[in-house]
Amino acid sequence: MTTSLINKAGIPDLAIREPAPAEVERVLYLLREVPLNPQARLMAVARSHPIERFIAAAAWWPEGTIGRFQLACQPGVARATVAGLLIERLEESARQAGMKSIGCVTLLTEDNDWFEILRSHGFEHLHSERSFEVSYRVAWTRVMQLQQKHRSQFPAGWRTESIRNHPPEIALDLIASHRLMPSDEIRSYWQSGSAFGFEPDLSCILFDGQRPFGVFLTRRIGERLYIDVQVVEESNPLLRSLASLFLLYHDAQRIAPDGPIRWIWFRSGQTEHRQTANLALRMGGREVARSHLMTKTLTTTQNGAIT
Repeated sequence: MTTSLINKAGIPDLAIREPAPAEVERVLYLLREVPLNPQARLMAVARSHPIERFIAAAAWWPEGTIGRFQLACQPGVARATVAGLLIERLEESARQAGMKSIGCVTLLTEDNDWFEILRSHGFEHLHSERSFEVSYRVAWTRVMQLQQKHRSQFPAGWRTESIRNHPPEIALDLIASHRLMPSDEIRSYWQSGSAFGFEPDLSCILFDGQRPFGVFLTRRIGERLYIDVQVVEESNPLLRSLASLFLLYHDAQRIAPDGPIRWIWFRSGQTEHRQTANLALRMGGREVARSHLMTKTLTTTQNGAIT
């Protein structure tokens, strides 16, 4: 199905459609900077003059009763020009698939163009997060100093193991209550070779004997190491602090302070999981712009149709 817009001269100018098999690679190139589910369904906006070319794209996939999506535009394209086409088609596809709502996967800061565009199309922020940036050299020095100071206090049964040889299910129960990442997203990022996926050796599970009680999941993008999940399930405050240090030390042993990583980014919920925010501040971090998960409910009418 193709939807078209007519320009002022009466000539069809923009059209949205699913790419043909030979065109998929071109559409995926537009979405190269955002994480996608391997089963994502694609749609693209094509400009027909002077020659046909793809100028924007969307990808979406079902996650329970929520349709998750990503959006992208060619540089220089006014996003507001193509947003209506993309959002209308996303909503239509989600309704046909029986979804109750749709939501953008990427958390958006308020100065992001997509944030205002989605809000103008009826989206609201369901969940907000705080982000903290820390110099890796500063954090590495701090971790090494604390590890030297407290190493005699670490219980003998503690150890970390990289996630490389573990299934994601080992971490899901520990993570779920903190609302840091959806389970499907964790499973996708956990897979070997996943674009934008977790670093398999820098991400780890913390064990006390055979009992897993800590999770540390990181992704590397350029010169930044993103800490998506840093969770410790321990009621004793001292042991909880030591466990957080133990997780950070896992990476400090593997990344030199003068290596390719210059910054660490921590994330935590606006109100949930404040221990991550506290840890980042203790490491000398600074808070950067807050970001929001934008979603829209597809309401049900009296005849049962979703609108």
